[in-house]
Amino acid sequence: MNRAEGKTLLKFLLPSMVGIGLFLVPITIDGKQTIAIGLLSDLLRQRSAAWLPYLLAIIFLVSGIVSSYATLFRPSWIMGRPLLKHLFFTSFVWLSLRVTGAVMCSLTVFGVGPEWIIGESTGAIAYIEMASIIFCIMLVANFLLPFLTDYGFLEFVGTLLTRPFQMLFNLPGRAGLDALTSWVGDSSVGTILTVRQYEEGFYSAREAAVVVTNFSAVSLPFSVVIGQMARIDHVFFPFYFSVVFASIVAAFITPRLPPLSRISTNFFERADRKAEASNKQDFIIRQAWSRALARAEHGPSAKSIVSGGSRTILDIYITVLPAAMTIEFLALVVYSYSDFFYWLSLPMLPIVQLLQIPEPAAVVSGTLVGFFDQFIPAIMSGTLESPVSRFVLAGLSITQLIFIAENGTLILRSSIPLNIGQLFIIFLMRTIITLPILVLAANLIL
Repeated sequence: MNRAEGKTLLKFLLPSMVGIGLFLVPITIDGKQTIAIGLLSDLLRQRSAAWLPYLLAIIFLVSGIVSSYATLFRPSWIMGRPLLKHLFFTSFVWLSLRVTGAVMCSLTVFGVGPEWIIGESTGAIAYIEMASIIFCIMLVANFLLPFLTDYGFLEFVGTLLTRPFQMLFNLPGRAGLDALTSWVGDSSVGTILTVRQYEEGFYSAREAAVVVTNFSAVSLPFSVVIGQMARIDHVFFPFYFSVVFASIVAAFITPRLPPLSRISTNFFERADRKAEASNKQDFIIRQAWSRALARAEHGPSAKSIVSGGSRTILDIYITVLPAAMTIEFLALVVYSYSDFFYWLSLPMLPIVQLLQIPEPAAVVSGTLVGFFDQFIPAIMSGTLESPVSRFVLAGLSITQLIFIAENGTLILRSSIPLNIGQLFIIFLMRTIITLPILVLAANLIL
C-alpha cells in the first residue's frame, strides 16, 4: 500500500468510526439507553432552556414576515439569490402555515392569548417542547451526520445490502442504498433519491412505488426525537429494533398486495431498465470496499461540512420547522378540543381492543392521524400514562412511513404513478400489519 492509498484508507476508516460512535453505538446514562447525538442534543436543550423558546419565536417571526414580503412582492434582492429565494419564496398554502406559526409561537412563548392557543396540551407542546427538541437534535445531527454518510460507510453497507434486497423484496440492489440513505439521513432525501432513480431508468414504476412507500424510512435522528417525545428513550434501542423488524415485515407483505402489486412495470420514458456498470466477478465485499474507498477519496472538507450543514439547518429552521409545528399545533387543538380524530379512527377501535392496548379510547385516536404528519401520534403518546401505549403510538409514527405533511406530498408531486387514495390504502395496510408486532414488542420490553 502506497502513501496515497493509506491516506484514502484513513479517510474512510477514521470519519466512519466517529460516525458509528455518534449514531450507532448505544450509550447507557442513568439506566437510560440513547446514542451520542441524543445525549448531546439533550445537553444542549438543558443548557438553552431559558432562552431557546425566545430564539424560536424570533426564527418563526423572521420566517413569517420575510416569507410574506418575498412571496407577495418578489423583491429582486431575494429572487435573484437562489438560497434566499428557496428559503422565503413559497406557495400561499405554506405561507399561511408560516405566518400562523409566527403568530401562534409568539403568543405561546410570551404567554399571551387564550388557553386553546398557549395551553400545555397545545401551543406549549408544539412551539416550545417539540420545537426545542427538533431544534437541538437537528443542530447536532446535521453537522455530525457527514461522518456517517460522506466518507464511504453508506456505500460500504449499502453495497452489502444489495443482494438481500434482491432476494427478500425482489427489488434492484440499489434500493438498499436508498433505504440506508433514509435511515441515517432523512425520509424526504430517500424519497427524492428514489424519484430520481426512477426517472433515470433504474426502477420500474412498481419498483419505485414500493421503495418510496416502504423504504423511505424515518431517519435515525428523528427516531431519537420521537423516543424522547413518547418518554421511552430509556429503552430506545429495543424500541428501535422492534420498529425496524415491524417495518421489514410490512415491506415484505405490502408489495405483494394491491394497490402496489397492480402498478405498471413500465419504465419512465424508456422501454427497459437502464444498464448498470458492475463487475459481477468481484466478491460483494470487494465491491463494497472499492466503492467505500472511492467515496472517501472525494469526501468533503471541514469547510464543506460546515457550509452544507449551515444551509441544511437554515432550510429546516426557516422552511420546515414553522410549517411542521403549525400542523402539529392545529392537530393538537383538534385532538384536545374535539372528537374528530377519535371518530376518524373509530374503525380501528375493535383492533385496538382485541390487542388489549391500555387506554384504548386515547390510543385509537392516534392510529390513523399519522397520515397527516409523522409526529402527531408521538405527541399524543406523550399525554398517556401507560408506557405500552406510548411505545405503540411512537412506533406507529415511525413504521407508517407515509405522511402527507412531507414525503406524501413529495410522492404525489413526483412522476411515480401513485395517488392519494392509493397512499392511504398502503398507509392503512402498514398500520394493520405493524400494530400487533409493536404491541407484542412493548409487552416484552416494558
